[in-house]
This record gives sequence, C-alpha cells and structure tokens, in this order.
Amino acid sequence: MVLATRLLKSLSLSSTPATTTLQDIASNRHKGVAKVVLKKGKTQLFRDGSPMVYSGAVDRIIGRPPPKTGDVVLVADGTEKPIGWGLYNSVSMFCVRLMQLEEEATRDPSCALNMEKLLETRIYTAVELRRNLGLPSANTNAYRLVNSEGDRLSGLIIDVFGDLAVIASSAAWVEKYKLEIEACISKIDEINHINWRPSVEILKEEGLELSDLKETHPPPTLERVKVMENGISYAISLEGQKTGFYADQRENRQFISTISYGQRVLDMCCYSGGFALNAAHGGALNVTGVDTSLPALELAKENIILNNMDPGKVSFLRQDATDFMKEAVSRNEFWDIVILDPPKLAPRRKVLQSASGMYRNLNSLAMQLTNRGGILMTCSCSGAMTQSGMFLRTLQNAL
Repeated sequence: MVLATRLLKSLSLSSTPATTTLQDIASNRHKGVAKVVLKKGKTQLFRDGSPMVYSGAVDRIIGRPPPKTGDVVLVADGTEKPIGWGLYNSVSMFCVRLMQLEEEATRDPSCALNMEKLLETRIYTAVELRRNLGLPSANTNAYRLVNSEGDRLSGLIIDVFGDLAVIASSAAWVEKYKLEIEACISKIDEINHINWRPSVEILKEEGLELSDLKETHPPPTLERVKVMENGISYAISLEGQKTGFYADQRENRQFISTISYGQRVLDMCCYSGGFALNAAHGGALNVTGVDTSLPALELAKENIILNNMDPGKVSFLRQDATDFMKEAVSRNEFWDIVILDPPKLAPRRKVLQSASGMYRNLNSLAMQLTNRGGILMTCSCSGAMTQSGMFLRTLQNAL
C-alpha cells in the first residue's frame, strides 16, 4: 500500500555553499541567538549523538537577555565553537534538546536554526521510513510514525491509528511548536483527525502547568477507534494509557503468535489484550490475561468479539499482578509461555532502587510460574531502568 503524502509537495530543499557554518548562519539570520557552552570533557558525548544536554554538562550561557524555554540556542565546546543547535529549557534537567549537529547544518543549511523547516523535514523523513517498512499496509494500520529520539525529535511521539494521529508531547518545545507539528501531520493524506495527548506530569518537570496546555485542534468526537495490526483487530480507547495503544510492541506481539501453538499462555499486565490475542491467534491451547484496569479489560473482551475468537480459550481477570502470581505459585500452577509487561515502575532515576525491588519481585514470581523449558518474555518501559543497566542485573537477581 503506497503512502501518498502532500508533505512531499511542500518540501523544498535549498542549498547554500558548503562552507556555511552554524556561526555564519547565526550571524546572518539569527543575530542575538544565545550560546550554551559545555564544560571541558563533555563535548564528545553530544558529538557522538546523545540528544539531550543535561544541566550538569553546561559551563555557562552566553546571551543577553538569557534564553527562554523553547528558544533556539547554539551549543558550543569550551572554546565557544558551535557543535550544534537545539531548543533550550530554563527549568528542566535537560537544558537543551539537540536538533542538529554542526556537520549536518553544513550539509543542509536550510534547516539550521529553523525549527519549522526541521520539523517538516524530519516528519517527512519519518513518513518515508515507515513507507519503506511497509507501513501502513493491508493488515496493519496502527503504527508509530514518530518515535521521539528514534526520529530525532526528542519529546515527540506520534502514533497513527487508521486516519487518526495521536500526538503525545513530553517536552516544552513540543507544546510551543504545536501548530507547526499539527500543520505537518495534516498534510499526510491518510490523516483526517488529530488527538493531542500531553504527558502532564512530565511537562510539569519541563516547567509547564495545565493552564499552559491550550487546545489548538478540536479533539475527535469518537471515544474509540478500530484498527488492525498484523491481521488482528483492536478497539482503542482514546482515553486509554499513553496514546491508547502500545504500538512499539507490534513485532513482539507477532513473535508471540508464532510460538504459541498448543501452549498455555499467561499475559500479565495485559492491558487491552495485545499479547493474549496474538497467542490465541497463533493457536494457543488456552490464554489467561490479568490486569487491574477494568476499562482495559473491557476493551480486551471487546477485542475477543471483534476477532471472532472462542471466549472459552481466552479469559481476562481483574486482579493485582503480585496477588495473582502468588496465588498461582501456591497452587503449583504453571504456563508454557509467560508475558510480563508491567507499567512504568521507575518514571525517574530517584526511584530506581525501590522500582528495581518491584521488578525483581514480579519477575521472580513470573519465573516460578514458567514451566521448565518454557519461555518468559519480560519487558520494562522504564527508560531509567534500562539505560542504567539495572534491568538485566535485576533479572539475574530474580533468577
């Protein structure tokens, strides 16, 4: 299925002499742009691709008046030579989110220090990449179009559900450029509706309050939408967790369907039943899904009906994950495949220690419920856990 987009028509790349530098562009086009100077020894980390400049890496800021949250700034080494540019935040621990390095600006000056042009280019690139991956397709119209740092737009996530784009913002700059982002998304032929989902608690850490999050686009009138992923139909609640659907687990869900034939499958923290439905679709002997959220389980049961699955083979229970697994262990109950995908237990580094204890306990129980020779698929959506390297150690401790 070819993804036609009007975005291509509006994208016109200009070229200027290759000798143009960020400093030249700042002098010619953006006089007065502030400069964030890094501490000695910190430059290479960001030249190597780390997209977020944390405040502890900053030596000084040159500019009068000082930059405000959302302003374009240069990022420079200790000699004040620019290594790139990005968007400033006066409150967040992430002082600058880098958008372009010096070498990139030299190759394509059209985007340098120009956030509107950069947004248009990066979103178009994301559209083309998904098209080359076969998304959308005849059997999948739910997918992640923009994956924050993965598409070099740190703090911006866009999930596509049919003709609806759900935009999740977790950075102050995203809110500042809300109209420009919506304008880019509106140019994609398949998109007819946009739903904005600000991550309120994270945005508070970015210095924004609820009153700052103004609605610029009418929300969809539908509470739910129906989509298809890998040939399986799903009802998605637009009031659900995150964007309403965990599009980043698509390939893992499909993998579960390929190994489930004739197996007993347990899907812990199942949400709306993504893994459970794939297991059933793959011929599992029986599937049990467990979650504490009643709305999520109602969606899961609706998804059984949507796919004409035998409700006798797939059951969903509302219960705390720890309580369920402890009771199952006491009954000496086992499953051939156990999936454990809990919510974000470590939203920030300061709770890593307590969260690692919770991850260890959950995984220890899940391991006890996995048949000898069986498979445990365990997940963590806590970036603080995986980036710190603690997740693997936590699993080893659980073992």
